[in-house]
Amino acid sequence: MEDERDGRPRAVELRMRGPVAWVTLNRPEQLNAFSATLIGDLDAALERIDADPGCRVVVVTGAGRAFSAGGDLTEFRQHLESGNPEALVAFVDRAAQTLRRLEESPRPVIAAVNGAAVAGGLELILCCDIVLAAAGVRIGDGHLRYGVLPGGGGAARLTKKVPVNVAHRLLLTGDLEPAERFRDWGLVDSVVPGGELLEQAAALAERIAGLSPLALAEVKRVAREASTLPAAEGLKLELDAFAGYVRSHDLREGMQAFRERRAPRFRGC
Repeated sequence: MEDERDGRPRAVELRMRGPVAWVTLNRPEQLNAFSATLIGDLDAALERIDADPGCRVVVVTGAGRAFSAGGDLTEFRQHLESGNPEALVAFVDRAAQTLRRLEESPRPVIAAVNGAAVAGGLELILCCDIVLAAAGVRIGDGHLRYGVLPGGGGAARLTKKVPVNVAHRLLLTGDLEPAERFRDWGLVDSVVPGGELLEQAAALAERIAGLSPLALAEVKRVAREASTLPAAEGLKLELDAFAGYVRSHDLREGMQAFRERRAPRFRGC
């Protein structure tokens, strides 16, 4: 699955490397800011991933020196100056829906944070399952620095990912903090030397891609849904998922591989 060209540069590049989809935000001169074109290209990339049964893991990263600086404030200003604030609301809504599509993907999503991640860049990270970051990169909400409210899930998700008091400070000050602090707070899983980031993301993605796609999707679904449920309901949801999975090929294959002391060959069914 390679990006097809239609005569314009892609604001999001999609490349398949075996079972791993690499999604690269590709507006390096604009620090990968979220324009209407970038969001459209990101949604199109996710649609192609959803349609590819051979894709098992997604890695999201940025081209150039930033992961993403968030919304394209030039486009924001143009909407306001044209007297059409409803268009700005529609753009933010579309961006939020695209990020939610990423968050709800049945495939594990790894963020490889290569550079600064601010506002929408942080909101994108919040929708990923595993976060690797290059040492020293700075991350934060930043919306209020220019009088903008979060609209892609920053305020709604951040308090669920880091301690509440930390989330409040980040949201209310716009401060950026190094990836190492976000690792201490639990949002970033690993901080690695910048030159090793993509290599380590690839190794992790390939390891996960060797697991059962069906089991991965079910674990993601249960973990996401159970997080908002009382404990008893979450436990029932988990048992129901197991009951639905128990007749799958992948469970039988896992048991057979264990018996034969070999690596399983999962099919995702």
